[in-house]
Amino acid sequence: MTSITDFEPYGFHRTIKYRGVFDFEGLYKYVQKWLRDRDWDFFEIQAKDKPPWLIYKWIARKKVTFYAALQINLEFWLWEPKEVEVIKEGTKKKLTDSRMKILLNGAYITDYDGDFEKSDFLKKVEKFLNGYVLYHEILLKYFDYLDYYIYGLMTDIKKFLGMETATNAY
Repeated sequence: MTSITDFEPYGFHRTIKYRGVFDFEGLYKYVQKWLRDRDWDFFEIQAKDKPPWLIYKWIARKKVTFYAALQINLEFWLWEPKEVEVIKEGTKKKLTDSRMKILLNGAYITDYDGDFEKSDFLKKVEKFLNGYVLYHEILLKYFDYLDYYIYGLMTDIKKFLGMETATNAY
């Protein structure tokens, strides 16, 4: 089993709330392209249509060393989505009218290949590595790195949706 350091207590939890008409299919493709252009592996782990909710859960991972990887968990919650036809720039488009909540969480994963799971001794070595040897590297080196990625993704999603808060402090 891999060891996951959840950075949510350190401020890596971002939320976007949106209400209105938007291109959800375009947003899906945009976020997927954004992640793949930056060398993240993208996985859709759940798509649930449970009225009145439509829920999508995704995971994006990026290997940073032979031992560690960064992870972004994305959740899209759509409340009572309705398909509407809109004439935009002279062409008919099918868009979604809904309330939407997007959750972005970051994590740092060690031993993503499971090399330290082969024996009890190796599990103890992994615990020592994570708790003492690599503790500061995890929090100091990759903390900001992951934060910039999540904040950049959040800002670009807001730009795609045309939100007024689509600015970035960085």
